[in-house]
Amino acid sequence: MGFSTSGATAILLIGVLVAVSVAYPTLQAAQDLRQDAIEDRDDRALETHNTAIDDVEVTDDDGELTVTARNDGSTSLSAADTTLLVDGTIPDDREVEVDGEPDRELWLPEEELTIAVDDSALPDDPERVKLVTEHGVATTEGV
Repeated sequence: MGFSTSGATAILLIGVLVAVSVAYPTLQAAQDLRQDAIEDRDDRALETHNTAIDDVEVTDDDGELTVTARNDGSTSLSAADTTLLVDGTIPDDREVEVDGEPDRELWLPEEELTIAVDDSALPDDPERVKLVTEHGVATTEGV
C-alpha cells in the first residue's frame, strides 16, 4: 500500500463530503416544505371539523328566493366565499346580509347569513338549494 491507495481514499472521502454538503440542504428544504404542507392540511381539517351550518330556511316569495342559515360552528366564515347553488347552478346576482347588515363580509358563529336572489336569475321552478361554505361544508334544502 503506497501513496496511491491513501490518495485514492482521500479523494473518495472528499467526494463523499462534497456530495453530502450539496444534498443535505436540498433534502432539508424538501422536508421543510413537506412539514408545512402537513400543517396546512391539518389546519384545513380542523377548520372543516369546526364548521357547521344549521337552521337553513328557504322562501320563494315576491319574485325573490331567500336563503337564511345560521353559523352553528366555532369557525368564522366569509359570506363572500359561501356559495349558493340553485338546482345545481350558481345565480349570477345575489344580495348578501350578515345579521341584517348588507356591508358585512365576516360571518361569525351564531350569526345568520341571508342570501337573496331575484327569480329572474334562477331556473324555472327551482326545487332545491345547496349552501356551501369556504371549507366545503354543505347543506341542501328543498324550496
